[in-house]
Amino acid sequence: MCTARTRAVRPYDCRMTSSASLVLREDPYFEATEIQLPSGVPTVTVEFFDETLSGLPEIFDSAFGALAEAGPVGPGFAVYVGDVTDTFDLTVGFPVAEPVDVTDLDGVANAEFPAGRALVMSHLGGFDGLGSAWETLLETHRVTRGSAPRALIEIYVTDPSAIAHDDLRTDLLVVL
Repeated sequence: MCTARTRAVRPYDCRMTSSASLVLREDPYFEATEIQLPSGVPTVTVEFFDETLSGLPEIFDSAFGALAEAGPVGPGFAVYVGDVTDTFDLTVGFPVAEPVDVTDLDGVANAEFPAGRALVMSHLGGFDGLGSAWETLLETHRVTRGSAPRALIEIYVTDPSAIAHDDLRTDLLVVL
């Protein structure tokens, strides 16, 4: 439902189709919870290889700017593959209603959001607290699963340009 509060917190919900929703549920995940990620969610993405954490601000600024031209219908996300404490590959994207013509969008490609089982937990607050939230989720994964994750994903549920820093919500996912 598109309410005034929804429009202020997640403006893309007002044009989101059910197949493109990356808001996995309205309420945050206060504990690590295993879920099934939907399959077939179309996205537009930009990929980066052999990156480090220090390069993220510049990457996000440039990638999200380019991706905005593709008509996103949901929250931005980042998929990390590799050792995030060293070098890793990064895919930044948005869900779209359907694949789009990316001919004139430099570096942008059509893709699908990762599907399958995942362990999810929400972080409430600024991006500076993501590190400790990730530590908690990854420790839970290590204790309960033990295997290396396929990928780590951040879904930026709330729009940082439209909401106070302390009110941000980022869903963290360990893809199993």
